[in-house]
Amino acid sequence: MRWAVTVTALWLCALTSAQAQTKDWLVLPATTKHAEAPWMEPTVRAANRALRRQGIGVWFPNSAVSAFRERGSFEPPMPGNDEMAAWSERAEHAFRSVVLGDPSVAREELEATQAFAERNLVALNREADSASLVLDVCLYLARAYRNTGDPEAADRQIRDCVRLSPVATPNPRVHPPSIIESYEAASQTPSAARGGALMIESEPAGCDLRVNGTLVGKTPTALDDLYPGSYQVQVECRPDEPGRVHRIEVPLGPASLFVIDRFERVVRSSTLLYLEFEEDPKPDELARYAREVARPLPASVVVVASMADPNLLQLQVELTTQTESSFVRLPVSPTGPDQDVMNQAVEALLEGRCADFSDGTLRELDCRTRRAIAPTPAEAIDTKRVAPRPLFIAGLSLASVGTASLAAGWSLFFVRSSAGDDWIADPNNLGFQAKWLDLGTGVIVTGSAGGGLLTAAMPMVLPVHAKTPWWAWVNGGLGVAAAVGSIISGTTASPKPAESCEVNGQEPAPCVNRGRDIDRAILLGTMAAPLLTMPLVYLLRRGDRKRNVELQPRVSVGRQGGAVGVTGSF
Repeated sequence: MRWAVTVTALWLCALTSAQAQTKDWLVLPATTKHAEAPWMEPTVRAANRALRRQGIGVWFPNSAVSAFRERGSFEPPMPGNDEMAAWSERAEHAFRSVVLGDPSVAREELEATQAFAERNLVALNREADSASLVLDVCLYLARAYRNTGDPEAADRQIRDCVRLSPVATPNPRVHPPSIIESYEAASQTPSAARGGALMIESEPAGCDLRVNGTLVGKTPTALDDLYPGSYQVQVECRPDEPGRVHRIEVPLGPASLFVIDRFERVVRSSTLLYLEFEEDPKPDELARYAREVARPLPASVVVVASMADPNLLQLQVELTTQTESSFVRLPVSPTGPDQDVMNQAVEALLEGRCADFSDGTLRELDCRTRRAIAPTPAEAIDTKRVAPRPLFIAGLSLASVGTASLAAGWSLFFVRSSAGDDWIADPNNLGFQAKWLDLGTGVIVTGSAGGGLLTAAMPMVLPVHAKTPWWAWVNGGLGVAAAVGSIISGTTASPKPAESCEVNGQEPAPCVNRGRDIDRAILLGTMAAPLLTMPLVYLLRRGDRKRNVELQPRVSVGRQGGAVGVTGSF
């Protein structure tokens, strides 16, 4: 039974995952360093509006920047001289409070200076004087925790000092012997708490490696015996040019980081997430770096926006899993593209077409050669591949009811199985026998109805993708597994009892065993139908530009079992 529950759970998660896929499209501008780029922000806004109009969720600019800075990398902070002076002065004031025995004031001041140090760690630890002050602030805070009767916080703080200042040495003229001894023990003595490891590699190899601003070697480098926690890693392939900062959470175990120097030089994430090249990039290079931007967000689809000509904008779809050649061109001004034209262009992208709107009319392009193609004989083309909102809501309602019905079918299956066990234990109990018989119809009806409703809902609720997404293939594989399980359960079912199971006083085991096998076969079959429908929907959508596609679920339910199928023309 356990494996059947697992398959059910995977299906429910897959439906949720499919809906979540509508929230991960990213519009990514790409420009050259010396080009005027006021078009980028209005283009992102216009493209996002067009995608949302089609029912596609998007990464908003601020959210994309924040997510990339948190999960990818960010520009190294550069505190000004005034900020550094204020920080140093505040630290000295906090030190005096510790020495003079004012622990409450000292803790507040030191926690504030510690926070500043952690925000600007990669800048402060690059210089010996400021790095020494970072360690002093950290150790003084540990001392303040001890003075206020919090030894556990003091011990945690000392471990943080080792993590924040991996190669620094405390000054014995500044710190008491007890603090220095604790720091040396935490930094030198192996322990189970220091079980973190970090492997850093780069393309190219042999670049300077800084951890929390401190130079620790060249790439590739493996760091062992690390305290778990957050580390800020920089890979610098050019002298005196600070690298982007990667915030890595090191667990009790291994972690790794691979840095592409060329990508680090072109990605920007200050106020807008975009790519900035020295010169026009090659198509494969642009596609690769678009996927590098998408990976940490994550985003399954990236729409790269670039200037094909001074007044001509190009949008090209890049999937994270494969090369995708669909693109559109449309006119643009410094204030951005026309929203109506952008809406048409996005519709073309969603259909996997290549088109040119530069002269105000639609020209179909060959995606491989990027040349105009001769128009085909007039044929009805449905440009609205996204279901209207009422249809989507109806599909979502069907999916919800179907999921609940299928779950109810499995619940009744287990209740009926338990009733069967009770009947086997007490063959003469007519109540157990009646309960087992009555639940049989409920299992068949709820399971079959659930599978049919879910199958019918798939074309309405599945989000639009240029090609069949990976999760659809995964669910199709689960559907095949469920179908195979249904066939096996049905063909290997226990023999049919010699007498009707409604006869009183008979041996119940043959009835119960066969009933379990048949119920399981029916439920697995009803689960297989919607799972198999998911990749089928995408395969059929790819052909709907040339022909009409009609897909209808078929459900039949009887006393002895049920069947779910899909019929149609395409």
